[in-house]
Amino acid sequence: MHQSVRNRLSSFLKDYEGKVGYMYLDVKGLVTVGVGHLIEPVSRATSLKFGYKGSPGSSASAGEVAAEWQLVKSRKDLAPQGSAAFAPITKLELSDAGIEQMVLQAAGAIEDYIKSNASARAYYADWDRWPADAQLGFLGVAWGGIPLPQFGWHKFPEACKAQDWASAAKECRISSPIAAGRNEAHKRMFENAAQAKANGDDVSILNWPAILIARVDVVGERGA
Repeated sequence: MHQSVRNRLSSFLKDYEGKVGYMYLDVKGLVTVGVGHLIEPVSRATSLKFGYKGSPGSSASAGEVAAEWQLVKSRKDLAPQGSAAFAPITKLELSDAGIEQMVLQAAGAIEDYIKSNASARAYYADWDRWPADAQLGFLGVAWGGIPLPQFGWHKFPEACKAQDWASAAKECRISSPIAAGRNEAHKRMFENAAQAKANGDDVSILNWPAILIARVDVVGERGA
Protein backbone atom coordinates (compact mmCIF):
# COMPACT_ATOMS: atom_id res chain seq x y z
CA MET A 1 0.00 0.00 0.00
CA HIS A 2 1.34 3.43 -0.91
CA GLN A 3 2.18 5.63 2.07
CA SER A 4 -0.12 8.33 0.74
CA VAL A 5 -3.01 5.86 1.02
CA ARG A 6 -2.05 4.85 4.56
CA ASN A 7 -2.01 8.51 5.53
CA ARG A 8 -5.51 9.22 4.16
CA LEU A 9 -7.42 5.98 4.72
CA SER A 10 -8.62 6.56 8.27
CA SER A 11 -9.96 10.06 7.69
CA PHE A 12 -11.69 8.99 4.47
CA LEU A 13 -13.46 6.06 6.13
CA LYS A 14 -14.36 8.16 9.17
CA ASP A 15 -16.33 10.53 6.93
CA TYR A 16 -18.69 7.68 5.99
CA GLU A 17 -18.39 5.02 8.70
CA GLY A 18 -18.04 7.48 11.58
CA LYS A 19 -15.52 7.06 14.39
CA VAL A 20 -16.78 5.74 17.71
CA GLY A 21 -14.44 4.89 20.57
CA TYR A 22 -16.95 2.94 22.65
CA MET A 23 -18.66 -0.34 21.82
CA TYR A 24 -22.08 -0.33 20.15
CA LEU A 25 -24.30 -2.58 18.03
CA ASP A 26 -24.56 -2.11 14.28
CA VAL A 27 -27.83 -2.54 12.39
CA LYS A 28 -27.30 -6.32 12.37
CA GLY A 29 -26.84 -6.47 16.14
CA LEU A 30 -23.08 -7.06 15.96
CA VAL A 31 -20.71 -5.43 18.44
CA THR A 32 -18.75 -2.71 16.67
CA VAL A 33 -16.16 -0.06 17.54
CA GLY A 34 -13.85 2.42 15.85
CA VAL A 35 -14.43 2.99 12.13
CA GLY A 36 -17.01 0.27 11.56
CA HIS A 37 -14.88 -2.55 13.00
CA LEU A 38 -16.75 -5.66 14.07
CA ILE A 39 -15.35 -7.11 17.30
CA GLU A 40 -17.02 -10.49 17.42
CA PRO A 41 -16.42 -12.88 19.09
CA VAL A 42 -15.63 -11.26 22.43
CA SER A 43 -11.98 -12.33 22.13
CA ARG A 44 -11.54 -9.64 19.47
CA ALA A 45 -12.61 -7.02 21.98
CA THR A 46 -10.39 -8.29 24.80
CA SER A 47 -7.38 -8.16 22.47
CA LEU A 48 -7.78 -4.38 22.15
CA LYS A 49 -6.44 -1.74 24.53
CA PHE A 50 -9.55 -0.13 25.99
CA GLY A 51 -9.28 2.55 28.62
CA TYR A 52 -11.78 4.48 30.72
CA LYS A 53 -13.74 7.35 29.22
CA GLY A 54 -12.26 10.69 30.17
CA SER A 55 -9.02 9.11 31.47
CA PRO A 56 -6.36 9.24 28.72
CA GLY A 57 -3.68 6.62 29.23
CA SER A 58 -5.85 4.44 31.47
CA SER A 59 -6.14 0.71 30.87
CA ALA A 60 -9.12 -1.58 31.41
CA SER A 61 -8.69 -5.25 32.23
CA ALA A 62 -9.73 -8.03 29.87
CA GLY A 63 -12.49 -8.91 32.31
CA GLU A 64 -13.86 -5.37 32.24
CA VAL A 65 -13.78 -5.31 28.45
CA ALA A 66 -15.58 -8.66 28.27
CA ALA A 67 -18.23 -7.49 30.73
CA GLU A 68 -18.92 -4.35 28.74
CA TRP A 69 -19.01 -6.33 25.50
CA GLN A 70 -21.66 -8.62 27.00
CA LEU A 71 -23.66 -5.61 28.20
CA VAL A 72 -23.62 -3.99 24.77
CA LYS A 73 -24.47 -7.30 23.08
CA SER A 74 -27.51 -7.67 25.33
CA ARG A 75 -28.99 -4.31 24.35
CA LYS A 76 -30.38 -5.09 20.93
CA ASP A 77 -33.22 -2.72 21.73
CA LEU A 78 -30.79 0.19 21.32
CA ALA A 79 -29.38 -0.85 17.92
CA PRO A 80 -32.06 0.89 15.81
CA GLN A 81 -31.18 4.18 17.55
CA GLY A 82 -27.58 4.17 16.32
CA SER A 83 -24.24 4.25 18.09
CA ALA A 84 -25.05 7.31 20.20
CA ALA A 85 -27.62 5.29 22.16
CA PHE A 86 -24.80 3.21 23.65
CA ALA A 87 -22.80 6.15 24.98
CA PRO A 88 -24.68 6.36 28.32
CA ILE A 89 -24.29 2.65 29.10
CA THR A 90 -20.57 2.29 28.29
CA LYS A 91 -17.58 3.25 30.42
CA LEU A 92 -14.73 2.14 28.18
CA GLU A 93 -13.29 3.52 24.95
CA LEU A 94 -10.42 3.20 22.52
CA SER A 95 -8.06 6.11 21.99
CA ASP A 96 -7.76 7.81 18.59
CA ALA A 97 -4.37 6.13 18.23
CA GLY A 98 -5.95 2.77 18.98
CA ILE A 99 -8.63 3.33 16.34
CA GLU A 100 -6.02 4.39 13.77
CA GLN A 101 -4.08 1.21 14.52
CA MET A 102 -7.22 -0.86 13.95
CA VAL A 103 -7.82 0.81 10.58
CA LEU A 104 -4.30 0.08 9.38
CA GLN A 105 -4.42 -3.49 10.68
CA ALA A 106 -7.71 -4.08 8.85
CA ALA A 107 -6.27 -2.58 5.66
CA GLY A 108 -3.22 -4.79 6.04
CA ALA A 109 -5.46 -7.83 6.40
CA ILE A 110 -7.23 -6.91 3.15
CA GLU A 111 -3.86 -6.58 1.42
CA ASP A 112 -2.67 -9.91 2.79
CA TYR A 113 -5.87 -11.60 1.61
CA ILE A 114 -5.77 -10.33 -1.96
CA LYS A 115 -2.11 -11.34 -2.21
CA SER A 116 -2.40 -14.79 -0.62
CA ASN A 117 -5.86 -16.05 -1.54
CA ALA A 118 -5.87 -17.71 -4.97
CA SER A 119 -9.32 -16.43 -5.96
CA ALA A 120 -8.48 -12.86 -5.01
CA ARG A 121 -4.97 -12.96 -6.45
CA ALA A 122 -6.42 -13.83 -9.85
CA TYR A 123 -7.87 -10.31 -10.01
CA TYR A 124 -5.74 -8.17 -7.72
CA ALA A 125 -2.22 -9.53 -8.14
CA ASP A 126 -0.79 -6.20 -9.37
CA TRP A 127 -1.99 -4.31 -6.29
CA ASP A 128 1.43 -2.86 -5.45
CA ARG A 129 1.62 -1.23 -8.89
CA TRP A 130 -1.85 0.33 -8.80
CA PRO A 131 -2.20 4.13 -8.69
CA ALA A 132 -2.77 5.37 -5.14
CA ASP A 133 -6.28 6.58 -6.02
CA ALA A 134 -7.21 3.06 -7.17
CA GLN A 135 -5.84 1.56 -3.96
CA LEU A 136 -7.87 3.92 -1.77
CA GLY A 137 -11.01 3.33 -3.86
CA PHE A 138 -10.57 -0.42 -3.62
CA LEU A 139 -10.11 -0.33 0.15
CA GLY A 140 -13.29 1.72 0.44
CA VAL A 141 -15.18 -0.87 -1.60
CA ALA A 142 -13.57 -3.83 0.20
CA TRP A 143 -14.13 -2.48 3.72
CA GLY A 144 -17.41 -4.39 3.89
CA GLY A 145 -16.09 -7.50 2.11
CA ILE A 146 -13.64 -8.45 -0.63
CA PRO A 147 -15.24 -7.85 -4.07
CA LEU A 148 -15.07 -11.25 -5.77
CA PRO A 149 -17.38 -13.12 -8.18
CA GLN A 150 -18.50 -15.55 -5.47
CA PHE A 151 -19.81 -12.56 -3.54
CA GLY A 152 -21.73 -11.12 -6.48
CA TRP A 153 -18.99 -8.95 -7.99
CA HIS A 154 -18.10 -9.63 -11.64
CA LYS A 155 -17.35 -6.58 -13.79
CA PHE A 156 -15.47 -4.74 -11.05
CA PRO A 157 -12.86 -7.48 -10.39
CA GLU A 158 -12.35 -7.91 -14.13
CA ALA A 159 -11.81 -4.16 -14.54
CA CYS A 160 -9.25 -4.15 -11.72
CA LYS A 161 -7.48 -7.16 -13.24
CA ALA A 162 -7.14 -5.28 -16.52
CA GLN A 163 -6.33 -2.04 -14.67
CA ASP A 164 -9.18 -0.54 -16.65
CA TRP A 165 -9.86 2.16 -14.10
CA ALA A 166 -12.52 3.91 -16.18
CA SER A 167 -14.60 0.73 -16.11
CA ALA A 168 -13.84 0.22 -12.42
CA ALA A 169 -15.27 3.70 -11.79
CA LYS A 170 -18.56 2.56 -13.34
CA GLU A 171 -18.69 -0.78 -11.50
CA CYS A 172 -17.58 0.13 -7.96
CA ARG A 173 -20.96 0.88 -6.38
CA ILE A 174 -21.68 -0.67 -2.99
CA SER A 175 -25.09 -1.12 -1.39
CA SER A 176 -25.32 0.35 2.08
CA PRO A 177 -27.39 2.88 4.05
CA ILE A 178 -24.31 5.15 4.03
CA ALA A 179 -23.25 4.56 0.43
CA ALA A 180 -24.50 7.62 -1.43
CA GLY A 181 -21.60 10.05 -1.01
CA ARG A 182 -19.16 7.21 -0.57
CA ASN A 183 -20.00 5.73 -3.97
CA GLU A 184 -19.33 9.09 -5.58
CA ALA A 185 -15.97 9.28 -3.79
CA HIS A 186 -15.00 5.79 -4.97
CA LYS A 187 -16.02 6.69 -8.53
CA ARG A 188 -13.85 9.81 -8.52
CA MET A 189 -10.89 7.86 -7.14
CA PHE A 190 -11.01 5.36 -9.98
CA GLU A 191 -11.50 8.15 -12.51
CA ASN A 192 -8.38 9.76 -11.07
CA ALA A 193 -6.56 6.46 -11.42
CA ALA A 194 -7.57 6.27 -15.08
CA GLN A 195 -6.25 9.77 -15.68
CA ALA A 196 -3.04 9.09 -13.74
CA LYS A 197 -2.45 6.05 -15.95
CA ALA A 198 -3.10 8.09 -19.09
CA ASN A 199 -0.76 10.82 -17.87
CA GLY A 200 1.97 8.40 -16.87
CA ASP A 201 1.95 9.97 -13.38
CA ASP A 202 3.76 8.73 -10.30
CA VAL A 203 1.48 5.97 -8.99
CA SER A 204 2.43 6.64 -5.35
CA ILE A 205 0.78 10.07 -5.33
CA LEU A 206 -2.81 10.26 -4.07
CA ASN A 207 -4.80 12.94 -5.88
CA TRP A 208 -8.23 12.50 -4.29
CA PRO A 209 -10.18 14.52 -3.17
CA ALA A 210 -8.85 16.71 -5.99
CA ILE A 211 -10.00 15.74 -9.49
CA LEU A 212 -7.08 14.84 -11.70
CA ILE A 213 -7.08 16.25 -15.24
CA ALA A 214 -4.99 15.49 -18.29
CA ARG A 215 -1.55 17.05 -18.28
CA VAL A 216 -1.00 19.78 -20.85
CA ASP A 217 2.09 18.12 -22.24
CA VAL A 218 0.19 14.85 -22.75
CA VAL A 219 -2.63 16.66 -24.55
CA GLY A 220 -0.10 18.53 -26.67
CA GLU A 221 1.65 15.35 -27.70
CA ARG A 222 -1.64 13.77 -28.74
CA GLY A 223 -2.58 16.82 -30.78
CA ALA A 224 0.79 17.09 -32.48
